[in-house]
Amino acid sequence: MADYIRSKNGTVGVASPSPSITGFGGGGIGNGTTPPPPAPVANSYFTDQKKGEVNELKQLLRSVAVERDAKKRRDVIKKVIAYMTLGVDVSRLFTEMIMAIETRDLVVKKMVYLYLCTYAHTNPDLAIMCVNTLQRDCGNEDPMVRGLALRSLCSLRLPSIVEYISEPLRRSLTDANAYVRKTGVMGILKLHHLAPAVVREGNMVDTLYAMLHDVDAQVVTNCLLALDEMAAAQGGMSLSRDTVLLLLGRLDGFSEWGLCKVLALVRRYAPADEDELFSMMNLLDPVLRTSNSGVVLAVIDCFLHLTRDLPDLQPQVYERARAPLLTLTAGAAPETVHCVLAHVLILAQRRAGVFDSEYRLFYARHNDHAHVRRAKVELLALLAGPASAAEVLAELAEYAGGADADMARRSVRAIGEICHRVPEGASLGMGHLLEFLEVDAGYVRAEAALAVQDLLRRYPAWRDQVLPSLRRCLKRAGDEPAGKAALIWMVGEYGAEIPEAPYMLEPLIDAYEEETNVEVKLQLLTAAMKLFFARPPEVQSMLGRLLAAAVEDVSSQDLHDRALLYYRLLRADADAARAVICGEHAAAAAGAAAAPPAALDGPFAEERDTSLRDAIFAEFNTLAVAYGEPSDAFTAPPYRVARAAPPPWMPPEARLARELADLGLAPPPSPQPQLQPQLHQQQSHDSGGAGSPGAAHAPAAAAAAAAAAAAPSVDLLGMDDGDPGAQAANGGGGGGEGEGGGGVLRPGPAMGAPQFQALWGELAEAAVVQGVVLRAPAGTGEVEGRMSAACLRTMASGDKPETMRFFFYGYGSDNPSEVHLVQCTLLKSSCALDVVIKTTAADAAPAAHAVAAVVKHAFGAT
Repeated sequence: MADYIRSKNGTVGVASPSPSITGFGGGGIGNGTTPPPPAPVANSYFTDQKKGEVNELKQLLRSVAVERDAKKRRDVIKKVIAYMTLGVDVSRLFTEMIMAIETRDLVVKKMVYLYLCTYAHTNPDLAIMCVNTLQRDCGNEDPMVRGLALRSLCSLRLPSIVEYISEPLRRSLTDANAYVRKTGVMGILKLHHLAPAVVREGNMVDTLYAMLHDVDAQVVTNCLLALDEMAAAQGGMSLSRDTVLLLLGRLDGFSEWGLCKVLALVRRYAPADEDELFSMMNLLDPVLRTSNSGVVLAVIDCFLHLTRDLPDLQPQVYERARAPLLTLTAGAAPETVHCVLAHVLILAQRRAGVFDSEYRLFYARHNDHAHVRRAKVELLALLAGPASAAEVLAELAEYAGGADADMARRSVRAIGEICHRVPEGASLGMGHLLEFLEVDAGYVRAEAALAVQDLLRRYPAWRDQVLPSLRRCLKRAGDEPAGKAALIWMVGEYGAEIPEAPYMLEPLIDAYEEETNVEVKLQLLTAAMKLFFARPPEVQSMLGRLLAAAVEDVSSQDLHDRALLYYRLLRADADAARAVICGEHAAAAAGAAAAPPAALDGPFAEERDTSLRDAIFAEFNTLAVAYGEPSDAFTAPPYRVARAAPPPWMPPEARLARELADLGLAPPPSPQPQLQPQLHQQQSHDSGGAGSPGAAHAPAAAAAAAAAAAAPSVDLLGMDDGDPGAQAANGGGGGGEGEGGGGVLRPGPAMGAPQFQALWGELAEAAVVQGVVLRAPAGTGEVEGRMSAACLRTMASGDKPETMRFFFYGYGSDNPSEVHLVQCTLLKSSCALDVVIKTTAADAAPAAHAVAAVVKHAFGAT
């Protein structure tokens, strides 16, 4: 018999095949000979090279000698599993493997169970034969056998055996051994995917919620995983205050994987008030001392999420997160260090000064991996301050002189960023960049030219230090198009101050046909035009040659169009051409020649636009931070991060603004300052019944309607196609009175977003309808059309991967001052609709339920 060895990674291989079993491993393996290939069978296009081996295995499994010898039997079954893992079809051995299930050898039992779970779907009729044995093993005295049998029974995934699974599962949930209980929990999850009705009717979900109090943390973790996956269509398992506090109180008993799961659930929970929030944070704080990077980042994510509406508390969160993150960057694996550094970078961008004092910890080491070194250089450019700029610039200058070209480019780029951000170190940084313009490495010179170009845009007075060496640098530009284009830009921008500027560009213009890079050609064309307006006699001839060549150039449409534009501008009006091409910046820069280095311009557009950083920060502790891109850029819609609901204590206006933002809409403008006093003033003069719950809101609705009629409608989604007043006259796109609304609603004036927001925040919920089953709409347009026919106008709508959400408003048919506000959330997976209605009607509940009936009818409830 062959001896099978197990390697470190768990793979099984053949050490030496036995001569007594011929044909295994292709025949003759290990004896130094290669057997001839079998003769092809006539009319055979596909042959099974392992067919003989599988047949021999079948004979061996039926052999009496093998059946009596436990060691031989185990070796034969090992070969079956080895072939199965190699992709060989051994399903023909199903009957023989079922017969081998009756054994006390735990190793053989594990292998046979693995085989049955793999091939049960190919032999469903024969698989039923092993159910009795599996059920009997579920009651075995050995907990390992009980758990193994239960796991295999649930893993068969056959609808015909569902009735045999329920009872063993129920017994396993109360088993004395934790291994059996946690196996049973996962068995319920498998049963849910196979027959969800059985799980629902058997109240197994309630049982899992009760098992959250289990003494074993692994059992609790499996319960959380199963409950969350079974409720994935509804956004995950429901979390109550008691459940969250129970989990947080047992954090020290969970494994690292279990902690990550618990923290992911805690992040979704919205505390009822700030006292509960602080209690949660106090329970989470000790977990920051964990050595696992995933757990630490998950805790920090929870802190950031819990305090996102408490700006006064967030600085303390950043300070508390600093030490654990710095510890993780010291001795973890390179991949982990890279991910942690990416999160440190996004935190430092969000809160300046948190990591500035620890900048030395981010110096690159000689044994750091390339991706870690790149991340550290990016961090150093961000952490350098007035006190540390000189030291950091010297360190980056050392990196720029290294043999790693990519590291050198990034270091030079980082020096330029420090010069922009820290005026105190700009002079020293410029000195380093001027030195880099003279080095032999072309890629360093190119990056230095790009950095100097940007610095001259911000500090034009430094041109006196740069211009003298410009001609020499341009001659050595080499094959780096970006650096060459930057040098040409400087020649064109400050050519009036460079005596030999025309003669620096003339060789490039004469060699125009040899230049292949479009960026260099575009920059050369613009520089020549700028230089022409400064020194026309010297540049006129070469500019004419350049324009003629560029107009005839077919390599780039942009280049051709720009040359043609410049030519026509010059022919039409030279002064207009000067204003278009040179602009006011050149004159301002020329007038500031003697000024000391000062930032003449504000921040660049890239520095002002933080939308990308904000989108990445919103997905903290995900791959979005490691990749530097939002998840939308590399994930399909079903797998994107879902936004959590706002905390209950948030003001209603802020809650509405966040809900609209989650829909991908711009938050509506704040209500007019004079609107709220007007509402209260009209409420005090209300002539309605004093005891009427909706009477106080009728004047508010009238004021909102009057303001909406006077002001144009704020169309958040661009749905209005015409004049708001015209649409208000025809009922917001809906039918006549009572049409589609059953006489409950009528057309009314268009309402602006400020009025809607004010009323939504002031009114209480009059009716909440949940779980209405609908026919799936084709999209938001279909729903809005139905609502329009029912005299409900759309204020906002959005289509997310899991849900559709809408905000509607309408007016009462009997009382025009009655305003009904409706929020609808449609769950796509189950077509279940949740409706929240707020109304200013005197009898709020009956009116709200009448509007709910109209909404359900318009949605097409089944």
